[in-house]
Amino acid sequence: MFALRRAVLTGVALSAAASWACGSADRGQPEGEGTAAESASPAPVVEFAAKDYAFVGPAEIASGWTTIRLKNEGMEHHFLLLSRLPEGKTFEDYAAEVGAPFDSVWHELRDGTVDRAGAGALLGQLLPAWYAEVVQMGGPGLVGPGRTAQVTERLDPGDYVIECYVKTSEGEFHGSLGMARPLTVTSEDSGGRPPQADLSVTLFNYGFQIEGTPEAGKQTIEVNFDEHPEVGLGNDVHVVRLDEGTDLDKVIGWMDWMNIDGLRTPAPATFLGGLQEMPSGYTAFFTVDLEPGRYAWIAESGAALGMVKEFTVE
Repeated sequence: MFALRRAVLTGVALSAAASWACGSADRGQPEGEGTAAESASPAPVVEFAAKDYAFVGPAEIASGWTTIRLKNEGMEHHFLLLSRLPEGKTFEDYAAEVGAPFDSVWHELRDGTVDRAGAGALLGQLLPAWYAEVVQMGGPGLVGPGRTAQVTERLDPGDYVIECYVKTSEGEFHGSLGMARPLTVTSEDSGGRPPQADLSVTLFNYGFQIEGTPEAGKQTIEVNFDEHPEVGLGNDVHVVRLDEGTDLDKVIGWMDWMNIDGLRTPAPATFLGGLQEMPSGYTAFFTVDLEPGRYAWIAESGAALGMVKEFTVE
């Protein structure tokens, strides 16, 4: 239901995503760096719990640098995507004018009434013009049951939606079952500062530039949003554990929500967290706890186009 910008993958329905991509490139990295930031306290931690199917956490948080910690207390994979609404729009507007069309079109795609191109065409007809002004603002990436994902990012004041659109085994979006709710970011500044990173990942079309070597233990990864596709989904990054027998091609296919089994429970591997889309020019951070083994950086939007990179932790 609340799959937000997820169906804008075909030509007829691409105008909204294209407008977002062009607009986000002008936003740049938020102010707040320099002497004042260096003398500030660490970013305060805000805790959310992901259940099957609800988010439990505060209704308001301060603006500025904030650490968002998502504990998955459910039996399915979850994430928490933050999207800032245009001025004057409410969560109720979003649910009725964006969420409902996505849910309806997905059901037609799932049931074989339309193909992918037809689904895109329907969304192009149904989505409101103001949809192009919704801005994805990060949040904790995919995380498996019993695990915790954590991001640190700088948020501007405004009205937001938080959502998860992983699917149940029956193919229903978590958001349509209750995992979507409003969040207000107030004008009160957190006074926090960003963390020190152990390594960095830069996202571009379609690949990752990695600086540093992942090591065992807790790792804080700086993510730089360099560019996004002109149309379609923005770039993001998640960390997935590749155990013996994991089929990476199956994981890549699972990342595409428009595949009938895409993002559908059960996940083909265990995800440890990551960072959802943010506008070009932004920098944010996520933290993962790595054990020795085989892993991959993987993007939801670009995995099938090569945006996946394996790595090993000794």
